[in-house]
Amino acid sequence: MSFKNKRCFWAAAIFFAVLSCTACQGRVKADKEAGAGQYQSETTFQNEAADTNEGLQVHFIDVGQADASLITCDGHAMLFDTGENDTGVLLQFYLMEQGIERLDYVIGSHPESDHIGGMDVVLLKYDCDKVMLPDVETDTTTYEDVLEAAEKKKDEIIHPEVGETYSLGSASFTIIAPNDDYGDNMNNYSIGIKLVYGDNSFIFTGDAEREAEEDILNNGISLDADVLKAGHHGSHDASCETFVEAVSPDYAVISCGKENDYGHPHRETLDIFEEAGAVIFRTDEQGTIIASSDGKEITWNLADWSLEEAKSEHGIYYVGNKNNGKLHISTCTALPKDWNQVIFETREEAVEAGFSEFCSGCKP
Repeated sequence: MSFKNKRCFWAAAIFFAVLSCTACQGRVKADKEAGAGQYQSETTFQNEAADTNEGLQVHFIDVGQADASLITCDGHAMLFDTGENDTGVLLQFYLMEQGIERLDYVIGSHPESDHIGGMDVVLLKYDCDKVMLPDVETDTTTYEDVLEAAEKKKDEIIHPEVGETYSLGSASFTIIAPNDDYGDNMNNYSIGIKLVYGDNSFIFTGDAEREAEEDILNNGISLDADVLKAGHHGSHDASCETFVEAVSPDYAVISCGKENDYGHPHRETLDIFEEAGAVIFRTDEQGTIIASSDGKEITWNLADWSLEEAKSEHGIYYVGNKNNGKLHISTCTALPKDWNQVIFETREEAVEAGFSEFCSGCKP
């Protein structure tokens, strides 16, 4: 049984008159004539699933205090960041629910665990055309796990350069960062991209801070875009005023965890977005957020989805242990820890991916 888009509800009008705690405003579909701060109170929903084979879709996946975005266009798919180590299972189930069978690109913006934590299990599960990381290394176990997974799948890791453009179906994205050597500051090495589909465009900058944003401003690539994925989870050391002015976004999306220890998003960042007239979306308050573009207009929906519901609805599945290559049934009492689990729908799929040693207990 393959996963389907069962639980996405399209929002056709404005939701959340005022978001709690930070007074940040959110709208499902912007009324540009109304101006910033104007929104409707009525909310309607349709039982329509997003079709990943039509137009461009950007899924800002709720992975807590981390980052993961799925981008699809014309049956092609890419991941920009893959969450923390403990969200790898969630990410795999989300991709299966969207019907993803292979990935054109997997991009880890920079080698910190909240951006590449789930990358190893994703690479082990999916065939991928290109794996991208910045040309900087770290000695963490998480980073080593990614390198080992790529080697096992014979995936070449490439370090994209500023100005290069890649296609994703009829969409394309251009590398806008990193632009310099930033010493020990891993955040500033973040790969940044400008994603374009028709008249619509999106900017992603990973955790790039002010210094890296200034370099992006000076590299000669136009930053004007409809949507800005807020850098560094809405921290005040990113999304500086001059950078936001250059992007001039209609929408800003912030990925952060509920009541996180860092206080993200910071009030200073919210003020900058509000001053710019951008509609603000937040995964900590709205969960997974999906932007859909027909090349002319961007509409938004919320994914009413949870990992536990997906597991329950799917029933029995297969679990590979990425450390020892052993395969289990999901009901096995000897399952590996979540961050070591590679999820498969069928036994054949698991064996083809290299998990051909079987647990003696559950006998998959």
